[in-house]
Amino acid sequence: ELHDLDGLLGIEYQKGDVGDTYVAGRAFPDDRLQKLSSAAIITSGSTGLSSYCFVSYFARANYKFNERYLIGASYRVDGSSRFGRNNRYGAFPAVSVGWVVSEENFLRNSDAINFLKIRSSYGKTGNAEIGNYKSRSLYIAQAYADISGLVTDQIGVPTLSWEKTTQFDVGLDFGFLNNRISGEVDYFDKDTKDLLMDLPLPSINGYKIITENIGSMRNRGWEFTLNATILKSPLLWSVSGNISTYRNKVTKLIAPVPPQSRTVGRLAEGQPFGQFYGLKYAGVDPANGDALYFKNDGSKTNDPSEADDMIIGNPNPDFYGGFNSHFGFKNFDLDIQCQFVKGVDIYNIAGIFQSVNGYYYDNQTVDQMNYWRKPGDITNIPQPRLYRNNGRTKSSRWVQDGSYFRVKSVNFGYNLPRSFLNRMKVDNARIYVAALNLFTFTKYKGYDPEVNATYLDAVTLGHDFYTPPQAKTISVGLNIGL
Repeated sequence: ELHDLDGLLGIEYQKGDVGDTYVAGRAFPDDRLQKLSSAAIITSGSTGLSSYCFVSYFARANYKFNERYLIGASYRVDGSSRFGRNNRYGAFPAVSVGWVVSEENFLRNSDAINFLKIRSSYGKTGNAEIGNYKSRSLYIAQAYADISGLVTDQIGVPTLSWEKTTQFDVGLDFGFLNNRISGEVDYFDKDTKDLLMDLPLPSINGYKIITENIGSMRNRGWEFTLNATILKSPLLWSVSGNISTYRNKVTKLIAPVPPQSRTVGRLAEGQPFGQFYGLKYAGVDPANGDALYFKNDGSKTNDPSEADDMIIGNPNPDFYGGFNSHFGFKNFDLDIQCQFVKGVDIYNIAGIFQSVNGYYYDNQTVDQMNYWRKPGDITNIPQPRLYRNNGRTKSSRWVQDGSYFRVKSVNFGYNLPRSFLNRMKVDNARIYVAALNLFTFTKYKGYDPEVNATYLDAVTLGHDFYTPPQAKTISVGLNIGL
């Protein structure tokens, strides 16, 4: 009755094979005949095969004493074919403890405190989410003048090993006033070592990237969750909300990872992950309409090559969260869900194409009409100069505040009365009106502040490149249960 113990021992094996075949042809006799056998000319073709495997051994045990003292421990060893021969295995232990304070005699009969639990955990996890064969130097077949040969395709790193994250958590769960008020308070501290990333290489070497364990990174912050039932009858009103703070810093780096051709995100020791780094836009010279940029000494220049790169933004938010509110009155119900982000920067890459007046790659944004026209004009839009670089250089000109508050969803419904349902021989029926992305309040000038173009590269947090906005949707429906 006092002791509760359970355990688990296991082994897991995974193997993945990914194959692809590509063939292209042209000169088909008719649009309706689209099989390759109908093509007069087979123009190209290729095949590929990629494989990986994992093997894991793990053990876990949980112990509870007298419904109030908790302890858990686990240990696992994972092996991956993606790493070097001598670094394929990683060991990842974890331990957690908890104390249900509300089960103690001095709180068990409390009218105010219904539930109170203190908990903490410490553990290590591993990451192997990189491409297959990254630890190996690779060759590919290449044909020239109808003669086939082998050429190098990738520089291998035999010492490549697991990315390891150690995390410490401490938290408090509580419930007051018959659990009408409940919530959680958490603090987390994550330390990641042997960070796995692709490092860019000078193209003159014949290779574009190399995958390495490049350094270490630390993430820490607070998380708060609160739930409350404000009214119960006849009007039901309950709310729930959460907010999280977040701080990030690269603590060690074997080499800085600079921004790429169109991006401004970089990695630098002692700075946040993906920090924006580049030229700082200084507005427009009122005398001649030239775009200006800052130097390190604070002076300005109209020549981007003379300006200095500096910190121009941070894609990591100060805090973020959301809240829900539920109302109920007789057969009516209303749910409202909102979310928010504060203190985050977004780099709008599309600005180089659609907010540069004299370069008309795309239709220009309306604010470009406020350009410099005559000496003495005070504006942030330089004079349009056809096909001439007057303000088009990659810079903080397109770094904007991405903070926002969004009414994510609203759902209003009416449940048909039971007397009516019985006559219709239906178990339940509900008529509803629902709205998605109803309102968004933001200063961001792009299509949508809730964006992150991570497909560019692993460092480009907070980049927006023509990401279409989320649709505002309003729907009316009827749910029937038979």
